[in-house]
Amino acid sequence: MSKAWYEGLESPEEKRYEEMLQKVKAAVAQGLSFAQAASLLQGEDPELKAAVLQDALKVLIAEEHFQGQTPLEKLARRLRLPLRRLQEAKEQMLEEVKEEAIKRWRRESGGPWDSA
Repeated sequence: MSKAWYEGLESPEEKRYEEMLQKVKAAVAQGLSFAQAASLLQGEDPELKAAVLQDALKVLIAEEHFQGQTPLEKLARRLRLPLRRLQEAKEQMLEEVKEEAIKRWRRESGGPWDSA
């Protein structure tokens, strides 16, 4: 199988981010709690680790709650996280999607508000 056209274009930090994200997802898939999966990133850059963990939680919510229709309560139990943490991450994720949709609409509609 050939490589996608965009492979190799990412920066070393983006590549490391993706590797760390996949590591967390794989650990959770194997039954580790979110905290246990996070501990696998020990020794990594603290800022990058924080970004990866924040995004990993959102990815898990998107994949398992929205796509897989797993109730948030069940996902929270499996990850061994407080339900409130998942609810807050879900709300933040939805707000980010909303903001990005508005920016895109403004860019594509070309009105005088096209400053974003």
